[in-house]
Amino acid sequence: MKKIPIGIIDKDENNIQKVVALLKNVQNIDSIKFSTNIRDIEMLLIKKKPILVLIGPTYKLDDFEEFLISQSQALNLVKIILLTSEVSTELLKRALKLNIHDVLEFPFDNKDFKESIERAEVVFEAESENVSNVTRFSKKIMFFSTKGGSGNTFIAINFALALRKRTKKEVILFDANYQLGDIALMLGLYPRNTIFDLMTVNKYDPETLNIFLTTHKSGIKVLPSPTDPSQCETIGSEVSIKVLEELSKVGDYIVIDAPFGFSDVVLSFLENIDHLFIVSTKDLPSIKNLKICLQVLDKLKFNKEKLTVILNRADSKVDIEIDEIEKTINRKIESKIPSDRIVPVSINKGTPAFISFPRSAVSNNIYKLTDILLSNKEYTTGLEKIIT
Repeated sequence: MKKIPIGIIDKDENNIQKVVALLKNVQNIDSIKFSTNIRDIEMLLIKKKPILVLIGPTYKLDDFEEFLISQSQALNLVKIILLTSEVSTELLKRALKLNIHDVLEFPFDNKDFKESIERAEVVFEAESENVSNVTRFSKKIMFFSTKGGSGNTFIAINFALALRKRTKKEVILFDANYQLGDIALMLGLYPRNTIFDLMTVNKYDPETLNIFLTTHKSGIKVLPSPTDPSQCETIGSEVSIKVLEELSKVGDYIVIDAPFGFSDVVLSFLENIDHLFIVSTKDLPSIKNLKICLQVLDKLKFNKEKLTVILNRADSKVDIEIDEIEKTINRKIESKIPSDRIVPVSINKGTPAFISFPRSAVSNNIYKLTDILLSNKEYTTGLEKIIT
């Protein structure tokens, strides 16, 4: 892995020493240079040599904004992390528009700092290997429920974890339930940013997206829904599709947790996804809505080969048999997830069942969903298609 040279610029030498001390625990650091003169950033920009520069907290963005504007092209190689006493949405918006790599609150959390350094490593490797324009082969999968309370979010989260474990590839969870999304809560995450913050910045390149994605300990990344439900009204289908397209450039699999109902956002997603999992339960309203949902999809000419029906809490004793449901909806139910007390337990603990109860029937059945996705003929390689 390519080592990264580091520069530190701040008026206060004590702050510089604190940063230097933190860097001792970070791997892949090449050399460290420091200065108390903000004018030195201009020299680094002019030289256009790869380096990661930490500026602040006593220096403010206003102190060197003109340099950045005049040397914007150089910021493809000179990556800047702005250290500040307080991170605001407005400051983040200004910084990202100036192509600043990241903004961290000082004193910063070691985890946030290391994640920022890791993102810089990817950038430097791409520059050195000239692979920054390589298109990633990604797949977009949406989980959609016929009504609230079906367990759609629970299954989407655990499916993403199963997919990550099985493929060892980059999996991103996109919480598209902008009004009442619970993915972050159910994963025990406390994200700094949400899709609303990303929208206010209005910049969707891969580096910016990586700043707004929150990484779970499992390795999956999450784009959370807004923390304020009133913000959902400002996030329309145009922004949603733009975000989905750009996420596809940084992730191998994008797992969407969609809100129930055929909103404009959901209809837009249907035109852009590679597979749709519909989650239902055995109660009469869910079955009715499932039938209507399938009829709507048929009218929309949605490819049936891209569709899988999941019956959640399939062993519930409610005097409705599964074969009766299949006759009602006129199709087979491909996956059945049993009831289990581990579901509410895992939700309340903020630890997904696939992690806390990996050998449970629930986890095993969700893991089998990856078979449906990965064995689907849509996902065979070009060589396999020729052979068959």
